This record gives sequence, structure tokens and C-alpha cells, in this order.
Amino acid sequence: MKDRFDEMMEKFLVPLSELRGRVTDCTYFLRKDGSLAFAQGYYHPPGMISGKIVYYPKKGGWVDIFGRSYECLHKEYRDGKMYSFTNPDQIKKHYEIFPDLVRTAHGAPLIKNNLLMPLEDFMGFFSPRRSIDLCMDLYPKIRNGVTAASELLGAPLRKMGLTGSLQYGRIEEHDDDTDIIFYGTVEENYSLMQKIRTLVREDPKRHVYEFGKFWPLRLYNGGILVCPFFIYENEAENPLGNCSITSLKPQASVTGRVADIRHTIYMPLVLPLENVTVDGERRENFILIISDSYVRGEFEVGQRLRTTGELVRIEKRGGAFDAMIAANNWDVQAAG
Repeated sequence: MKDRFDEMMEKFLVPLSELRGRVTDCTYFLRKDGSLAFAQGYYHPPGMISGKIVYYPKKGGWVDIFGRSYECLHKEYRDGKMYSFTNPDQIKKHYEIFPDLVRTAHGAPLIKNNLLMPLEDFMGFFSPRRSIDLCMDLYPKIRNGVTAASELLGAPLRKMGLTGSLQYGRIEEHDDDTDIIFYGTVEENYSLMQKIRTLVREDPKRHVYEFGKFWPLRLYNGGILVCPFFIYENEAENPLGNCSITSLKPQASVTGRVADIRHTIYMPLVLPLENVTVDGERRENFILIISDSYVRGEFEVGQRLRTTGELVRIEKRGGAFDAMIAANNWDVQAAG
């Protein structure tokens, strides 16, 4: 006899065959052991996903997912507050709880906080666009919140999806946020980003403070906390699409001025820099890559940054360039 969990999985889960070889950013997957994993970014080698396990089944776990007990790998709820784990702590927990990952998973080169996990370990995935339709039918609160966000931002519903727990049909007990995906061209998404930042800047009532920080791309709208995520509708616009990576130096220091912020709302963040020095030497045509969503959309053109990370060579059809991959938000600091 099916329980509530099985019923919801049957409704929301999509067979892996429907991926057609393409894993999209912000997509949840269901592992064969019942764990829920989150795929990030656009670097997913054949037969693998780049991501992390978010929830895993555990008797007595504090998270209830459709009547089953789960534990969380990225945050915990205690003393009436939500606390997040750092990326290194999350990866450490992965290896402690899932020793098989030590043998099968590898670090993703572009999203350094992610693991490459075999698709054969998964049962299926959750489609953001399918889930938004299902959740709007199931939950009046979600229907109202999504419709209001669409009207506020001028974004058509056909170019929106859901991520977060709503992607598999669950409203989290302790959270009131709606994680909305916006699909568009780079310029369309950049326009939405600017609109959101203007709304937040002009109305303090929309401000969102969570995990000890202010989030400039999250906002309250009609009592609903809207958390935007952006997807390259045309992956040809991804500056790191179909690239190969060669490590040049495991640890380097870069200082430079942000020249463009249009790609700072995706994972990983991509920031072209100007007036650059790498370990004290001047460089041209340099790119900073940040694989931590904690700072997505928070930079400004002209801002000077000092960063530490891995120096790499990125090769794509038509050229090659040097870049730095910074793993964590604390690796990137304002340089004054």
C-alpha cells in the first residue's frame, strides 16, 4: 500500500530518460536510497551529476518529508532558529554518512563545493516547470505567490519554474519562502535582476535577512518570501559552456576590478575582471569564477576584489583564457 511519500513521488518524479543527456542547474534528484540531491551549474559529465545530497532518510531525523523522517546536510533547525553549514562541513558530512561516495564521487572542477555523483545511483528527477504547474494546482498559497511575483516582475509564467522543496511538492514547515526559477536570455535575466534590486532598495519592508546576512536578490511580496534563481534559457550564452579546464596553480591571489555582473546570478558566478594582478603580476582578459551561491548577485561594476583560489586555464572553441576558481564566499573580499 502506498504511503504519502510514494504518492507524491509518483506525482512529481520524472524518469531519468527524460533528461535526454542534459542536466539543468537547480534540479533535485531522488537517489535509490531515498536521499534527495541538488544538481548545480552546467558542468555535468556524461553519466554524472554535479551536486550535493541535501536530505537523507534517518530514523528520528528532524525533517518530515511526506511522513518519512529525514536529516539535512546543509542546515539545521534548533532553538527556534535555522542555521546553515559551511560548504566544507557539508562535504565532510557527505563522506562520513555516505562512505560509498569516497569511492565513486569526485570533486567537480567548476563547482568546487559539489561532488560528481553517478546517475546510476538515482531513480529520477523533478522538473522545475512541471512542478510549478503541480504546486499551483495543489497549494493556493503557492499559486497566489507565484502569480503575484509574475505580475510584480513582469515575468511570464511560461518562463518560470520552482526549485527548493517545492520542486518535489513539499512546503517546508519552518520556511515561508518560494524558490522561483526564471528562464531567459542573459539580458532578460539581467533586467529582472536589476528590477529586483531596485524594488528591494526602494522598500525596506521587502528586505530579507537570513543566516545572519542581508540578501539583495530576495524580497517579500504580499507576505511571501520570493527567492529568485536564474537559468540560461539558451546555454550557448553560458561563458563556460563546453569548456575544458587545466589547473595551473592550486593556490593563487588575484586583485582586480569587476567589469561585468551579468553572469553573477548563475552557478557558478562568472565575473570578468580588469586592472588585474595575479600574485603581483599584471594580467589581461582575466575571469573570476565563484562556486558559492552565498554571494550570487551581490557584486557591482567597478568594485575592486581580492580573491584567493585555484588558477586555471579555460579552453573553449574559439579561444582560451586564464581564470581563478574561488570555492567559498570568504575567499572573495572587497579590496577597497
